[in-house]
Amino acid sequence: MSDYPDTVDMLIGTSLTFEPQLRIVRVRGGADDEILRVPTHWHENHDEIVTVLEGKLKVTIGGKVKLCTPESGEAFIPRGVPHSMESLKGVSCVVTERTNPAKFDKKELFFRNMFALPGSLSQESGLLPVMQIFYHGDIYPVFRVHLRWLEKAVVKVLGGYFAPLLGYRMKYKSLKETS
Repeated sequence: MSDYPDTVDMLIGTSLTFEPQLRIVRVRGGADDEILRVPTHWHENHDEIVTVLEGKLKVTIGGKVKLCTPESGEAFIPRGVPHSMESLKGVSCVVTERTNPAKFDKKELFFRNMFALPGSLSQESGLLPVMQIFYHGDIYPVFRVHLRWLEKAVVKVLGGYFAPLLGYRMKYKSLKETS
């Protein structure tokens, strides 16, 4: 098995496939499958473009909820704007996500490192390693009182300083070389 798999399992019934400058999320939508919930967050250095190819996905951008379908076209998420995503129980969907700027390797590194953690989408993974991945991946959580300077400071202090000081290391530091 390659150290850089093309596809990783995110949850029961949900997978993420890496293609050059594109991520493809497949939600099976079975009765026992978990709902994909991407918590509210924002990015400082890139925009996101989300496209639903099949099914439906709830996307919240700046507090406005939009039900995205293949007919609704792209959902553009500007940098700095809080956003979240959620699949619908029992509804399968296929979603692509890309960034602007298009060549933004931190995004793939974020996902590869996040899903390399044990219990990556649960509390098992721990705060410090997650904040370290956020720090290197241009991801900032949104707190109940949304103060960007505070959200950035928490990620920087916990992920940029304490995590490495305490010995936490990310599995992937760079993308594999392609020939």
